[in-house]
Amino acid sequence: MASFRTWFKATQPRSFVASVVGVVLGTAIAYARAGAFDLVALLATLAGVVLLQAATNMSNDTVDFLNGVDDLPPHLVSPFTGGARVLPDRQLTVAAHRRVWIALYALGGLLGIYLALTRPNGWLLLALGLVGGALAVFYTLPPFSLQYHGLGDVAVGVVFGPIVTLGAYAAQAGALSWEALFASVPVGILVAAFLFVNEMPEHETDPRGGKRTIPARLGLERSYRLYLVMVAVAIAFLIASAAAGWVPWLALLGLVALVPLAKSIRVLRAYFREYPRHMPANAGTIQAVLFLGIGLTVAYLLLPLL
Repeated sequence: MASFRTWFKATQPRSFVASVVGVVLGTAIAYARAGAFDLVALLATLAGVVLLQAATNMSNDTVDFLNGVDDLPPHLVSPFTGGARVLPDRQLTVAAHRRVWIALYALGGLLGIYLALTRPNGWLLLALGLVGGALAVFYTLPPFSLQYHGLGDVAVGVVFGPIVTLGAYAAQAGALSWEALFASVPVGILVAAFLFVNEMPEHETDPRGGKRTIPARLGLERSYRLYLVMVAVAIAFLIASAAAGWVPWLALLGLVALVPLAKSIRVLRAYFREYPRHMPANAGTIQAVLFLGIGLTVAYLLLPLL
């Protein structure tokens, strides 16, 4: 029987930063603007989103393994590529792996239903949950297999930006918020950029299993340029939102994300054709998601004190 550590590894917990950032940010905005805070709702929202992300990570690994996508040369295997590696390394069977991610999808869905039934205007949570859940389920699974058709980055940006942040806000305030939407957009873009830079090393191996990601379609040089565009758009949107009054000026604390992003860009500029030498760009991008989330959350927590 596989150990708990193996099962935990199978969920790819490093990626949970994306879930935590959106949930905490949406909760902070609800507290600052609506004076609303419910600890049970926060914990249920966080658990539901993390469970769905874990299920999506695992279902993606199952499909990739069965299609031969994770059959990588040794130099491409890293914490950011090839999934959790529990299936290629024969640490878990496909059948057991599948049973667990189906159970995780079910548990995440049940928590969503619980929130929809217990929170004010729960139909908003139900609607957001259905959209987010569908994007999660069909991220890799047929008939849509979004990532296999180059749409995975878009789906990830939408889910971990607007849907998670708005869902966390609605779980607290019982409403939606334009401000929460605007604040979530840079987060979603940077999460998508993290997935995107992770796909780059596999731009040649993915298509062998039928996986046509954006880097597989564009090649490495144009993918590097697109990464720069994604980062620039995220930062520019944050600044423009503050200038337009859509988010408070304090939200510019999120620009602390420029610190790891600057390093990521330098590394990728020099080594976008070489892996694992460009691995610090992968790490820097997920750090930028975390830094952006911390900066924005601190900004909203400070607002009531000003």
